[in-house]
Amino acid sequence: MMRPTSRQALAILLTSLALALGWQAVTAVGGWRARFGESNYIANRIRLEDYLLLPAAPRQVLVGSSLSGRLLPEFFVGTALADFATLGLDGSIPLVGLEALAHRPDLPSVVFVETYLMEKPWSANDQVLVDGLRSPGTALARRVPVTRAANRPSSILYSAVKARRDRAGAGSIVTNEPAVREPGPTVTPAPVAPAVVDRWRTMLASLAQRGVKVVFVDLPSGEDRMPGPLASPDLAGKLAGDFKLARIDLRAEWFSRGWRPTYTDGRHLDAASARATARMLAEAKF
Repeated sequence: MMRPTSRQALAILLTSLALALGWQAVTAVGGWRARFGESNYIANRIRLEDYLLLPAAPRQVLVGSSLSGRLLPEFFVGTALADFATLGLDGSIPLVGLEALAHRPDLPSVVFVETYLMEKPWSANDQVLVDGLRSPGTALARRVPVTRAANRPSSILYSAVKARRDRAGAGSIVTNEPAVREPGPTVTPAPVAPAVVDRWRTMLASLAQRGVKVVFVDLPSGEDRMPGPLASPDLAGKLAGDFKLARIDLRAEWFSRGWRPTYTDGRHLDAASARATARMLAEAKF
C-alpha cells in the first residue's frame, strides 16, 4: 500500500477544511440543527452544548432524564417561563444536569428538578458526561460551530425524521373517562442508598447558598390514570420537607383535568402532550 505524500496529505487536509466550512455555512444559512441525537450520548451532547454555549444562563432550567428532554424550550415561548432551557439527559439522572450548571459563570434563577430518577445512583456513564464538559471537544465546540453535536449531518437527519414521526403520532389528549381521576393503588417508595441522599443534600445546599430556587417536578412517565398515594415520603418528598422546597405534580394535574397524556413509546410524551405539559408547568404556582 502506497503512503500518501506530503502534497497529498495537504490536499486532503484542505479539502476536509473546505467541506467543513461549506457545511458550516449551509447549516447557518438554512437554520439546520439537530434537537435530538441518534444515540443517548449524542443527544446529551447536543443539550449540554446548547446550554453551555448560550450567551447568558436562562432564568429557568429543567434538569432530569429523557422525560424532561421532551419538553423543548420553544414549548414555553409566550408563557411565564419564556426564558427556559432543558437539560433532560437520555439515560441519565438529574444530578448530572445540576453538575452541568456549574460549568457556566452564571446560574439560572430557578431550577426545576424532574423526580423520576432521583433515587438512581451515579453511574460510569454519568461520569463520562461530566468529564466531557471539560474535554478538548467541548472547548473546540465553543470556538468552531461545525464541530458541535447539533451540526452533525446524521443527527440533523435523525431529528427531522423523529420530529415528523412525533407529529404524526400525536393523538387526542382529552378524555371524559372518570377512571383517569381515580388514584391507583398505594405505592411504596424503594429504599435509597445513603450515598445518593448525601449527594443530593450537598447539591441542594450548594444551590441554596448561591441563591438558586429549586422546585421538584413530577412528569408523566407512562401513566394513564391518577398515580396512587405514597405509603411513605419518597426522596423528593423528604428533601422538599428538609429544604422547604416546592413540588409540582404534573401527573396529578393531567388526570385531575380529566385528560390522559399520549406517549410515543409508552413512556415518553409525544409532541402534543409534551407541549401541554410545558403549559401546565408554566401555569403552576411555586
